[in-house]
Amino acid sequence: MLRLIGPAAYPGEHVSRREMIRIGGLLAGGVALPQLLGSPIARAAGQPKSFGIAKRCIMLYLSGGPPQHDTFDPKPDAPADIRGEFSTIQSSNGGYRIGEHLPLTSKWMHEVALVRSMHHTHNDHARGSYWMFTGYPFLGGVPEADNMTRADMPHLGSVIAKVAPQGSLLPWALVPQRMDVAGGRRVGQFAGMLGSKYDPLLPGGDPNDDNYKLEQIPLAPNLPADVARRRLKLVDQLDTQIESLHNSAQAQALRANQSRALDVVSSDAVRKAVDLSKADAADRERYGRNLFGQSVFLGRRLLQAGTRLVQCNWQRSQGSDGFAWDTHWNNFSALKDYLIPPFDRAFHALMTDLKQTGELDETLVIVAGEFGRSPKVTLKNAGREHWPDVYTVLFAGAGIKPGEVYGKSDKIGAYPAESPTTPADFVATIYHLLGIDPHREEHDQVGRPFALSKGDAISGIMV
Repeated sequence: MLRLIGPAAYPGEHVSRREMIRIGGLLAGGVALPQLLGSPIARAAGQPKSFGIAKRCIMLYLSGGPPQHDTFDPKPDAPADIRGEFSTIQSSNGGYRIGEHLPLTSKWMHEVALVRSMHHTHNDHARGSYWMFTGYPFLGGVPEADNMTRADMPHLGSVIAKVAPQGSLLPWALVPQRMDVAGGRRVGQFAGMLGSKYDPLLPGGDPNDDNYKLEQIPLAPNLPADVARRRLKLVDQLDTQIESLHNSAQAQALRANQSRALDVVSSDAVRKAVDLSKADAADRERYGRNLFGQSVFLGRRLLQAGTRLVQCNWQRSQGSDGFAWDTHWNNFSALKDYLIPPFDRAFHALMTDLKQTGELDETLVIVAGEFGRSPKVTLKNAGREHWPDVYTVLFAGAGIKPGEVYGKSDKIGAYPAESPTTPADFVATIYHLLGIDPHREEHDQVGRPFALSKGDAISGIMV
């Protein structure tokens, strides 16, 4: 592990090749941080009240595809093989009910806007996630292998990092880490064509560990921040040892990010946010002592440290089943035992904290997955299959109409019946609320133009 904290280098001390590689991985691959860009974007003439109302955003990403029938769009009057095993409960929004295993979340539905008509045409996890993260369909094959490239469209967090970081040292983060399958890096989770300087922070590790600290930047909270600053000598040594690589794009990106990475290491706010060993034990417990709950807790602390967008990923290692929300079999037992309760608890704790501190008015909260699950239960496996044809996403907080339901699925939850909505619209809505024109033109590393989104912000859920 890279030793960024410790005694200053002695005169003549050299950096080993292994250490150099680790530094390169930190600065160019994991903590690739953008230049600071000015002040918040002002509301343009003619823009609605909701434009730019959110100062920050946290997305709880339920990877695998949460079943709409068993959560936020139940069909209690449908046949048994459609409605499933669960009953419903009344939510705090008197206009609708939700799945019975969401008792804590049900208390917040008067604050939430549901979009029940999301849909697209990609039936696999990687391409579905790419569409949700970038607003664009993936035009290659099924990207399950390690085929992330700098030709990919950028994650919306990378666009925010470039266009509107608002002075944040950490414009965006994937917590605790990216979503991978069999070691492959799924596309859509990085800056793609914008270049490595806009890649996310990847904390790594298990935030549920009692003594969790940021894995990629080892922190020593008992040491003063200026100790990290003295490690500039280490960077100076590195510079002399990569002279032969100075003309490469990777080395240029590394040099551009050296001082910024050290700014992060020496930031008291960041050090405090990512050192969960010093957090109040009762606060940690409220979010749930599990991988997802503590990821959301860490995400909340990163928001407080100034991060503009945090995406908390549900990892496949959560729970004993190991398949996340991809419930092809044992859908109902997996949901009630491993999946819904940790989400329910973490969401409730997050909303409680944001509401009590007044931060909910400035924070956009999102719950989403890459698609939904099939209307009909597969009887042999008691599972639900991939279903991109209709699913539900949740918005709350800054700029959102509380208690709103936008769009509608048909009577069995198979297809949109009203106001069909796409991932491009989903991404455009986030841009809009964070003060970025979703239709603005940006340029990749070689100057080629592209539109941030070809969708439209979902005006029906915004103030």
